[in-house]
Amino acid sequence: MSWLALVLVWPVVELVAAVVVAQQIGVGWTLLVLIAVSVLGGVVFKRTGLSVWRRANAELAAGRSPTRQLLDGALVVVGGVAMLVPGFVSGAFGALILLPPVRAALRPLLLGWMARRATRAARSGRFSGVVVDTVVAADGTVRRRTHTVGEVIDSEGWEVGQDPRELRPGPGAPGDAP
Repeated sequence: MSWLALVLVWPVVELVAAVVVAQQIGVGWTLLVLIAVSVLGGVVFKRTGLSVWRRANAELAAGRSPTRQLLDGALVVVGGVAMLVPGFVSGAFGALILLPPVRAALRPLLLGWMARRATRAARSGRFSGVVVDTVVAADGTVRRRTHTVGEVIDSEGWEVGQDPRELRPGPGAPGDAP
């Protein structure tokens, strides 16, 4: 289904769900539950998001790539936003994504999708660089493979205020004039 169709159909699905719930519990209770789901979504979103942020920073401090934590963070953002949007279907979808076992199941799918997009972009010539293919298994083990795509230019950098002449090669280095 295309994104446009989803954007057009989603409000109808939410409206039908709200009408069905309102017929069962009443309009007042339906509005109260919708507000409660949005507030709960905000609280859980903030709490879970902060937890994911701390774990990502801990991985960075330990010198490891926080791939898992960053993907969890992206999924928490999607789940939190889905719960903040008033609606029973989006609230249920968001609550599911905020559950750690569901995120663990979605993580390999998200990594595969990202890898396919990057591969397509590399083959089309839209970018060049070093590609690090990372796969996280369900048990948390990480497999990495690195390859270069297109022309990669290695360069030196310097801090602001540092004299770039300090970075130049010494006498007798390749490229020096005699």
